[in-house]
This record gives sequence, C-alpha cells and structure tokens, in this order.
Amino acid sequence: MGQGRTRVAWRVVGVLLAPVLAFGCAVMLVAMGDIGGTPTCEELKAANSAGECFSGSSLQKGITLGLGWPSGALAGVAALAALAFVITGRRGRLALQLAALAVVLGGLSILIGTV
Repeated sequence: MGQGRTRVAWRVVGVLLAPVLAFGCAVMLVAMGDIGGTPTCEELKAANSAGECFSGSSLQKGITLGLGWPSGALAGVAALAALAFVITGRRGRLALQLAALAVVLGGLSILIGTV
C-alpha cells in the first residue's frame, strides 16, 4: 500500500513540474530571441547609435545564446516527458534529468549573460 502512495506522489510532482517547465521553456525562448536581436553596446558605440543594447561582450552574448537556446528546448522536452510520466508512470527519472539539465544550462546562461 505504501508503494502505491509513492507512485501517486511522484505523479503529482510530474503534474506540478510540467507547467513550470513549459513556462520556463517559453521564457527562455523569448529571452533568447530578444537577446539575439539586440546588438552589443560595443556595436552601438561603433555605429554612433543609441538604443537598447546587450551590456556584455560579443563572446558573452554568444555563450549566453549558446546555452540559453538548448536550455529552453530541453525545458520543453522535459515538460513533455513529465506529462508522459504522469500518464504512463514510466521514465520519471528521464524527466527529472532533462529538467535538471535545462535548469543548469539556463542558470549558466543567465549567470554568464549578467556578469
């Protein structure tokens, strides 16, 4: 009887995790699209222009985008994997691993982009 409750508890975690990951996916993809379309401040200075710019170097921007895009994509895949786990009760560990990888990549992307 205790094992059935554990399975239900993990499925509840999956139900809660899926929309959080889907939201994270959307946020990362929109943010990366915005960052990708924003010039660096160095580029604006060179062109004698004014406007919104990415305050880091072009290397920082590249690394941020290089980690951010996969983070958003992995968050979306992890959300789908969490939903699949809720429905089937299988591959819960895979969903958690994908979620953890998405969070780590997203955290690194944010950290590198803001330093």
